[in-house]
Amino acid sequence: MDVYSITSVNYILFYFFLLISGTFAAKTKCEICRDVDKNFHEGLKKTAKSNFGGGNTKWEEKSLGKYRYSETRLVEVIENLCENSEKECHTFVEEHEELVEKFWHSIFAKDKGPDFFLWLCIENVKVCCPENTYGPSCKSCPGGTKSPCGGNGKCDGAGTRKGKGTCSCDAGYQGDMCDSCSDGHYEEVKNETHTICKACDASCKSTCWEAGPKGCDECNEGWKASEEEGCVDVDECVSDTTKCSDDEYCSNTVGSFYCGKCHTACKGCKQYGPDQCKECSDGYKLLDNTCTDIDECFEDTNLCAGENRQCVNSPGSYSCTCNEGFIEQEDKCVPKPKDESSNDKADESPKESTEPKEEL
Repeated sequence: MDVYSITSVNYILFYFFLLISGTFAAKTKCEICRDVDKNFHEGLKKTAKSNFGGGNTKWEEKSLGKYRYSETRLVEVIENLCENSEKECHTFVEEHEELVEKFWHSIFAKDKGPDFFLWLCIENVKVCCPENTYGPSCKSCPGGTKSPCGGNGKCDGAGTRKGKGTCSCDAGYQGDMCDSCSDGHYEEVKNETHTICKACDASCKSTCWEAGPKGCDECNEGWKASEEEGCVDVDECVSDTTKCSDDEYCSNTVGSFYCGKCHTACKGCKQYGPDQCKECSDGYKLLDNTCTDIDECFEDTNLCAGENRQCVNSPGSYSCTCNEGFIEQEDKCVPKPKDESSNDKADESPKESTEPKEEL
């Protein structure tokens, strides 16, 4: 298979993946009709500008003359009712082009009647409903069209000819009309038409009657009850010293805690850092209340004894290595073989030019 074929297959698979993932999910007829309405009004603006080079002002509308309601302008508007090459939209326009023309001549040209969306999408094609109504007969959503679902949720199918009209409540609300507070929330204000639910304090386990830690019915894990302050944070690091392992320190957080690794200089610690050690690790000593690295090579010059050997200090320890030009053999530092040394030197020295020198 050649590269072109592989690329073509990859593109096909890519678009198939987008299709099944919902990226190219087909629009509903109501959504298509809304797009047509939007592009209809955009078309009016563009055709006004193309003829007079300005905005869609009252002066321009008056100055459009016969072109304002002309068949020529209608054709230009209809040509741009669909964006790009949306097949569903073009099919929709073809099916209802006569209605668009009827609106243009009977409604738009006479400056009377409903707007384009209401006339086309709701009253004639009947694929959409007025705001906050739903279903085939455009019934009112629960709670009415002014404030459906108590203003605290969304009505299923609102604005379309579909849906069941049930309320999908916003976070913190529950009930058929979204008019009560869910667990973890309390009712702050309620009037005849609207309920406001606020989140309980983090210190509350599930329910509360007011804001803050004093409003909890029960304290959350990591907090304890106090008559004066309500639910207060528990310092787990003080109440239980076995929370963390011997090489870790305990740090309190609001409602919880975490264990962190001690500094390498420490053998047990209170917090992180060489100055927070309970004891110093091997290879460290206490100096000015801080566990400091011991330079074993300086304190004991007999370490790494032997010819051509040196002591190298490291944090908490040390190591013995051979001097430059020597290698370890049978616990002794011996010179590198001559061939290795000569090769090293040859690599380091610049190569002479093989070109003949110019005679003076």
